[in-house]
Amino acid sequence: MLKHALRVMQVFRPKLLHCTPLQTLAIRGPLFTNIPVSYFCTSLPKHKKLAMPALSPTMEAGNIQKYLKKVGDPITAGDVLCEVETDKATVGFEMQDEGFLAQILVPEGSKGVKVGQLVAVIVPKQSDVASFANFKDSPTKQPEQSQAASKPASQPQQTPTPQQAPSRATGGALPKHSKLGLPALSPTMEKGNLMKWLVKEGDKISPGDVICEIETDKASVGFEVQEDGYIAKLMVPAGTKDIKLGTILAISTPKKDNVSSFVNYTLEGATAAAQTIQAQPTQQQEQQQQQSLNNDTPIQTVSQSGSRIFASPLAKEFAKKNNVALEYIRGTGIDGSIVKKDVERFIQSGSKPEVQVQQQQAVSTPQQSQQTQTSSQEQPIQQTTPPPVQAKQQTKPTTATKPVAIEGNPYVDTELTNMRQTIAARLLESKTTIPHYYLTMTVTMDKVLKVREELNKLQKVKISVNDFIIKASALALKDIPQANSQWHGTYIRKFANADISIAVATDAGLITPIVFNAGSKGLGTIASTVKELADKAKANKLKPQEFIGGTFTISNLGMFGIDQFIAVINPPQSAILAVGKTSKRFVPDENGQPKVENQMDVTLSCDHRVVDGAVGAQWLQRFKFYIEDPNTLLL
Repeated sequence: MLKHALRVMQVFRPKLLHCTPLQTLAIRGPLFTNIPVSYFCTSLPKHKKLAMPALSPTMEAGNIQKYLKKVGDPITAGDVLCEVETDKATVGFEMQDEGFLAQILVPEGSKGVKVGQLVAVIVPKQSDVASFANFKDSPTKQPEQSQAASKPASQPQQTPTPQQAPSRATGGALPKHSKLGLPALSPTMEKGNLMKWLVKEGDKISPGDVICEIETDKASVGFEVQEDGYIAKLMVPAGTKDIKLGTILAISTPKKDNVSSFVNYTLEGATAAAQTIQAQPTQQQEQQQQQSLNNDTPIQTVSQSGSRIFASPLAKEFAKKNNVALEYIRGTGIDGSIVKKDVERFIQSGSKPEVQVQQQQAVSTPQQSQQTQTSSQEQPIQQTTPPPVQAKQQTKPTTATKPVAIEGNPYVDTELTNMRQTIAARLLESKTTIPHYYLTMTVTMDKVLKVREELNKLQKVKISVNDFIIKASALALKDIPQANSQWHGTYIRKFANADISIAVATDAGLITPIVFNAGSKGLGTIASTVKELADKAKANKLKPQEFIGGTFTISNLGMFGIDQFIAVINPPQSAILAVGKTSKRFVPDENGQPKVENQMDVTLSCDHRVVDGAVGAQWLQRFKFYIEDPNTLLL
């Protein structure tokens, strides 16, 4: 019977290797009938799971209104997979990767889809789509568990990170509480910097209160809470940088009397306590396990000097990632063991990981130095090296945490902000992926200057030349809608409204707040809107909805005395107008005699995939028509 079963499994092996996880095959044979066999798929093609994103700062769940893609369709960066109804509005779920839609896990019309819940699967090759015909996400956790169980006992299992910590109340001894994680405050945000806390422990909070300021990749944005309660614990200190989405920032509790219960609260301890309660039913065992795990279970390590070091797996892993030698850290856990908080405190104290590694190298024993030299040929013979794991990590580039002036050298290294990193990435993407071409035209500004002078006598808010340019650009886009379009890989999206992005220079970098539907606004309204947006931008107070989007950009350097320049397209837009200064120039009149005119040069940068040369020229003609006859802007 055993031989026959093995033979049947060999026959069915090709089918087993290309099936969906946890399906059941009915294997029939002469010695048995209809035996169910559960199996896991280990050969699914390379794929990526798409989770429901936070499409607004307060979004916790959304309703999938409509899918714009079907299984098998190609996907490029910027494509909208589906329309999601959030707590604010209906927003498109834009893709960040290229590939093909392999499976839709949540059907159209589903409501209450939580942030982080898997929605779909994409694959890099269209031929792999068929492999996911019966794919379901729920069973995929079991293979991971089996893999974790199969790891050697010598490898310690990592303690869950704050992002993985359960959101419910942990531990029977702790009062009811909520964990406030870092939300996505912009669609492209992956991490943020906590600039300043606006509350302290014990403060009362209500829905809509801003508890801290977060620097995203776009601007500084307030983190609004959505429920009543009291701040029980601030988990992340002000000034912390590169905080990943979902990281727990604070703990809130519904009653003020509960605040004192969280004085010594740690995420590691809470997670360990929850695991203890699930694993051991008796109260005595729960208390023992919670006590042992509340400060991270220590493991034994041997320092280079030969003395033993006790550190938790989480602390050890965190120290490795930051090139920190554990022997220089004072532990505050059980019996002086080192926990993750000790490592974080040591790094924040100002000691640099590179220096710590060098110190560790200096105290290495001759035996360790000899072993390391034989295993690594890259270092000089005279130089001792740290243990292999730390030597490998030493080769990774490190970033200075503060601007560093190096004595004797005439330069300063300044750390990149999230905003500067985003600017660099987007401009590099623009110049390397978008086929730019440029069209320049000179326009006469005499009538605009005259009308502006007359209007400013009647307006409280002064109208600038740039306001005329915004209005003329919006009307030209209405006349030439091909220039008001975006490239999306497999299709071109044409917009009905002209949402004009205005480039504003701030101390942190360039940002582009938007004048929405500028063609329908009067010059006075445009002037007041631009002034308000510019003030917010310079104070880092712009909200995401005020700078995300836009269909066309204007960059004006005329106020700096620039005659003419070329601007880089702001993706996914297809055009940007570079505006120079207005200057007096001699031109011939109707009789060929010289006269003086106020003229301005403008250069239109276009994406040739979307805007052909003739279309760009037609747009400039319409812009020239409106700007040289400003009365048409008043109609």
